[in-house]
Amino acid sequence: MSRIDLHLVATLQAVLKTGSVSRAALALGVSQPAISQNLRKLRAHFGDDLFVRSGQGLQPTSRMLALQPMVEQLVRDLKMLSRPPGAFDPEGAEQEFVICMSEVAEFVVLPRVAAELARHAPRCRIHGVRVHHAQLLSMLERGEVDLAAGSLAGAAPSLRQQRLAGHRMVCMVSARGRWAGAPPSLQDYVDGRHVAVQRVADSFDPVSERLRLHGIRRNAVIIVSSDFVAARTVVETDALCTVAQAVGQRMAALFPVRLQPLPFDAGLFPVRMIWHERLQHDASHIWLRSMVEAAYRDWVQGRPASRPAAP
Repeated sequence: MSRIDLHLVATLQAVLKTGSVSRAALALGVSQPAISQNLRKLRAHFGDDLFVRSGQGLQPTSRMLALQPMVEQLVRDLKMLSRPPGAFDPEGAEQEFVICMSEVAEFVVLPRVAAELARHAPRCRIHGVRVHHAQLLSMLERGEVDLAAGSLAGAAPSLRQQRLAGHRMVCMVSARGRWAGAPPSLQDYVDGRHVAVQRVADSFDPVSERLRLHGIRRNAVIIVSSDFVAARTVVETDALCTVAQAVGQRMAALFPVRLQPLPFDAGLFPVRMIWHERLQHDASHIWLRSMVEAAYRDWVQGRPASRPAAP
């Protein structure tokens, strides 16, 4: 065999996903002998077993694991090529959207997007992930992530992006602590102990960078990756934490914290979504972006989530 055709690529992905010849045949709508014959061709071509029996299923060999990223990328690209231009019918679509968000945005925004999917695209799926900034570009390039949303400080400038909203920053303090009754002064802020949130999708802390431009350096004695952890830490330590107002309001509904104004004007912190160029004109991705944009802006502007339609 001098070349790999599309049926063989589909066979590889189906066996990878199902770990079974019979389930792969069912997924592709072909017979089991057809899958077995394709596997024989593939094994001869690569000079490797590709899959070995383990218990009740098939496990990929090290050679197959090395091929897996290329196989999955080929299948994703073929699906895009086979989709008619401009055609996306949410009602009949069967698709998974992978979105990278911070923990609190996933908590607030993703359920709103999921509600829209349930209403308009009932057979579509949504998968929320958190990706380290060092891997975000490559995962967007490979199609392993469809969209990322948040501050995304230091994201690759080659990516497409759209501003979603601007966050007003506030000081989150313990509702039982020193600053519960009155906001900290500038000197209090400079001298105080701070909890800083460093999100994995940011290559640097945008709050610290903005403060640096104002000539202010925080004494960040605790650095966490989650706003939930930051809120709990503020309660336990009576430290200060600079957060987006929309985030702080959500934390105040869950923890005994209070929001106080900053003793200086930090301006608005932009929130944006980014995606890879190859998805710029994809109809399903355009639809997804509109869902995420609406959900994010509703949250930041304090609008309640829409209620599901009555059955």
